[in-house]
Amino acid sequence: MRILVVHYSRTGHTARLAEALAAKARQRGHSVEIERIRTVRDWNKWLLPIPLLPLLPLLPFYLASARFRRLWHRLYYQPQQAIRPLAVPDVSGFDRVLLGTPKWLYLAYPVARWLDTVTGLTGRRVASFATFCGPPLEVFELEMLFEPLEARLRARGAVPAGRLAISSDYHPYFFFDEMRYLFRWISLKVFGRPLADFTLDGKVGRAEFERFCGEVLT
Repeated sequence: MRILVVHYSRTGHTARLAEALAAKARQRGHSVEIERIRTVRDWNKWLLPIPLLPLLPLLPFYLASARFRRLWHRLYYQPQQAIRPLAVPDVSGFDRVLLGTPKWLYLAYPVARWLDTVTGLTGRRVASFATFCGPPLEVFELEMLFEPLEARLRARGAVPAGRLAISSDYHPYFFFDEMRYLFRWISLKVFGRPLADFTLDGKVGRAEFERFCGEVLT
C-alpha cells in the first residue's frame, strides 16, 4: 500500500508517534510518505485555550449526558489555525491516510485547518491517532476527540478506519505540572494503573500501538 502519515505536533509527542507508525508501515513493506502540518505562526501557549474558554462551563453537561454530547458535536465551534502550504495537498493517490493530532480539548487547530484545506479525501480510508496527557478516559479523552474528528472526515467524503490513543504523560499547564499530576492520580483511581502504562513506552500503550497497526496496515 501507499500510505501517508500526516500529523501536527507542537511538543513532539505526536511526531514521535507518527514516526513510529511510519517505521512500522515500512517494516511491513508499505511505501510511506510523511506530511508534517506546519503553522504559519506558532501561538503562545497561553493564547491557545482562549477560543475554548466559553465552552468550559458546559463540560459537566458534556460528561454527564450522551444526548448532550451528540448535540454538542453537531454545534460546537472548532477553532482553526493558519498552516503553511502542504507538501501533499491532494491525498487521492494514497491507499491509506494516517492522521495524527494532539488533543486540545477537541481537535488541534492546525489539523482542523488541514481537514478544510486538503483535497482528495473522498473515498480515502483515514485512520486517526492522537496523543493527550491523561489515560484513555472513554468520554473526556476518546469520545471528545475522535467523534467530531471522524464526523469531519465523513463530511469530506473520507472513511474513518481506526483509532489510536496514546498518553503523552505531558501537559503544558499550569506552573508546577499540576495538570500532569492530576491525570496521573486519575489514571490510578480509574484504571488502577500508572499513567506511564498508557504511553508509547508502556505496556498498554504498546499493545494499543500493535493493535492499531494490525488493523490499518494490512
